[in-house]
Amino acid sequence: MTTLRQETIVDWRHKGFPVTDNMSPDFIAEQNWNLLSGDLCLPVLVLKETAMNHNLDVVHGYCKERGFSIAPHGKTTMSPEIISRQFEAGSWAITAATVSQAKIFRQFGSPRILIASEVVEPSSLSWISEQLNDPNFEIFCLVDSALGVEIMDDVLSKTPKSSPLKVLLELGIPNGRTGCRDKEQISSTVAAVLRSNHLTLAGVEAFEGVIHYDPDGVKQVDSFLEQVFETAQILEQQGHFSNVPEVILSAGGSAFPDRVAAKFSASWTGQTPIRIVLRSGCYITHDHGLYSRASPFGSRLQTKALKPALEIWGAVISRPERNLALLNFGKRDVAYDIDLPTGLWIKRLGNNKLESAGGLTIFDLNDQHAFVRLDSNTDLNVGDFVGAGISHPCTAFDKWRMIPIVDDNYNVISVVSTYF
Repeated sequence: MTTLRQETIVDWRHKGFPVTDNMSPDFIAEQNWNLLSGDLCLPVLVLKETAMNHNLDVVHGYCKERGFSIAPHGKTTMSPEIISRQFEAGSWAITAATVSQAKIFRQFGSPRILIASEVVEPSSLSWISEQLNDPNFEIFCLVDSALGVEIMDDVLSKTPKSSPLKVLLELGIPNGRTGCRDKEQISSTVAAVLRSNHLTLAGVEAFEGVIHYDPDGVKQVDSFLEQVFETAQILEQQGHFSNVPEVILSAGGSAFPDRVAAKFSASWTGQTPIRIVLRSGCYITHDHGLYSRASPFGSRLQTKALKPALEIWGAVISRPERNLALLNFGKRDVAYDIDLPTGLWIKRLGNNKLESAGGLTIFDLNDQHAFVRLDSNTDLNVGDFVGAGISHPCTAFDKWRMIPIVDDNYNVISVVSTYF
């Protein structure tokens, strides 16, 4: 894996950093920058090193203990440095949502990519076809219709290649996203793959994350995952995986890894061995909102809980009313599609001590402003810093091209780059 360090510099293009001239990321730690000392330009999104390492240990340890593989969804971070860490921790592959993302991961040096989507455009398929000539690289994508398979086969036939494209049959739920809904769609899609000259069936895939977490939702997830497992069993018994060394059985795994473990660990009766692959992406940073509510680690699973690793920091720039303060971060800096940021810390002007921000609520965002409501026991002054937790890492990373990594004392020790 390469981290693209040779191409990466920190300069005036990267918000949050107090530099204008080119600086190599290798020299960041030598600058002795500290967020609480005011060395960074606010607003700034930071990654906490200790929390990231903890989350890698928890999730990869869980997968290893269960005998699962993990192909983290790279769309969350689009960061070569983070993806490199995930491979070093034992990732089997990296997951992409689009061919454009897959191209980026290929440049990162990823040895195996699972495109968790159907691919039907000629340009994207032509690129995939070219990759099939590299014996040291493996790529997968999804299929859920006979027509989609026929389009793929036609485009692939126009480019010389040394091996067929491995595809996973995708199953879906009613009112969900992509994926076959019934036996007729499954049969017609599989038949089209078997007729094709340039595709081979390599497994079955599903995304259970579209189902909401509640008691009824868990029952629906269980039923859906049972269907996925049974479909793979039937297809294997019919000899449809005879051209691959193992059957890939893949699910999302962010909110329901315990249910995947329960339903995919049933007795496999096929002759071809299976590889169970989870595709969670947000685990490495977790959050203070969506995934703090949904994650089973430390609750439904008897493991350590994941730790939020992302924080957005802003300065109090105005106190126009008694119970109102304005911070200098907004929609261009932080995720807001699921929840607004959650206040965590107050750093007062003139010292570096942290106080709890439990008495404030961020209740609205403009493009560049956060609106903060204060309770009767909380005060903020112009020049104070506020640190907040985010909800949904996927829509936080995409707003930053370079993100500082900090230690537990908020010293900047490294950076990660993103390629959205």
